[in-house]
Parts: sequence; structure tokens; C-alpha cells
Amino acid sequence: MNDTTSANPCVTLTTRDAVALIALDRPQALNAFNREQRELFRAALLSADADPSVRAIVITGRGKAFCAGQDQYESAAMDAAGSAARIDSYLDLYNIFRALRKPVIARINGVAAGAGLQIALMSDLRIASTHARFGMTEFKVGSAAIVGSALLWPIIGEAAMKRLVLLAEILSAEESLSLGLVHEVVDEARLDERVAEVCKLVATWSKESVAITKSWWKEMGDELFAKACTAARLGHAANFASGAYSAGAKKFTTRRRPL
Repeated sequence: MNDTTSANPCVTLTTRDAVALIALDRPQALNAFNREQRELFRAALLSADADPSVRAIVITGRGKAFCAGQDQYESAAMDAAGSAARIDSYLDLYNIFRALRKPVIARINGVAAGAGLQIALMSDLRIASTHARFGMTEFKVGSAAIVGSALLWPIIGEAAMKRLVLLAEILSAEESLSLGLVHEVVDEARLDERVAEVCKLVATWSKESVAITKSWWKEMGDELFAKACTAARLGHAANFASGAYSAGAKKFTTRRRPL
């Protein structure tokens, strides 16, 4: 049995029995991404993918949230250069995520919104607790919803994508299952058991077969994702220049309402 753990203030990587568990660990902020967590998450993904003992990667969040999206306190303090650099950082992270050669299972224990939902959408399987909730909530903070729209469309279709984006609503786990946003919903008490069952199964498949198949999945989506990256750089720059994003983030941080 292989059991190793590396830890830092906001991401934990644990490898046990051929499974790498990557946990976002900022529960006080509902695991919302800031720069440090984003960079450490990127490093954890690369480490897990490079580890020959790992046959499956599980992504989750500590506490009551999976990931509530982007840290809006960071957004509220950001200038134009910082905003552009952050978009590039996200797109780099997403390109790495899409190129992972091993099965990725999102263990969704709580709210997954904005960038958090995008991480879940890029995972190969999404297994949610009955306590999980989902939303593409960019408009609530004055942000454009470009990459999120591109990721949602092939999974749930145009109509459902537009509903999530335009209404910026938070859906229950059961509503998300009915839309095809998640693959399974299980009782919270069974979440770890079910994720372990899935990991045990996918660990039996040929590593080469899985890697080749995942490479093809990536290639099938490359054109849309490349267009989304170009649109995201241009669109978010224009959105930031308009002042909408800064105003939305500042409003969000002063409101202090939970999702």
C-alpha cells in the first residue's frame, strides 16, 4: 500500500492505493480560488499525473464546499494587468487539466460555482452528494461567462446552459442530475464509498488505453476550447475595462451573503 501526503495551507495531495486525492483546503472561504491555491492546485495535478503509482485522480473540497469559484476579495483588489494575468493563469490550469492522462473523478461534497463548477465540468466523472449545489454565477459579480458557457454547452446543451448562465441560479444535486450536469448523486454518508468503488474499477483498466482515449476526448474538444480561450482573453479584458467586474466583486465582498 502506498500512502503519501504533501500539504500546504490551501491544497492537500494524498496518494493511497493508486488514487491521488487532491483537496482544495480553504474551507473558511468555501475553497474559492485565489492565486496561491490556483498555482498549488496546478502543481498537484501535474504531480498526480506524473506519479506512475496513480491510476485515478479525485478532486474534492474540504469543509462544506467543493469550490465556490473565484475569490472575490482578490478580484476586488485587482488592476487590469492583474486581471489579464489571472485569465492566463486559469487558461493554463485548464489546459493542463484537459491534458491529464488519468481518469479524474470530481467528488462534489458541497457548492460548486463559477470556476469551481468549471473544474467539475472538466473532470471525467462527477459524483455528487445530496448536499451538493451547482451554479454558473459569473453575472452575480459582473463577470462575463465565456469559458463556463463553452464547458457547459456540450454537456447539458444550449438551452440548459443559457438557463444556468442567464439566471445565475444555484441548482440542487437532483436538479443537476436531471440536466446531466452530474453523473451520480448519492447520500452524503455514501459519497466516499461510491467514489472508492469507481476508482477501484477504473484502476483496473489499461493505463495506455485510458491515456489514449483521454487524449482523443481532449482533441475532440480542442477547437471549441481554443476559441473560448481567445474569447476569454478579449472578453474579460473588455469587461474589466468597463468597470463591471471590479464593481461586482466589491459589491459581493461587502454583501457577505452565502451562496
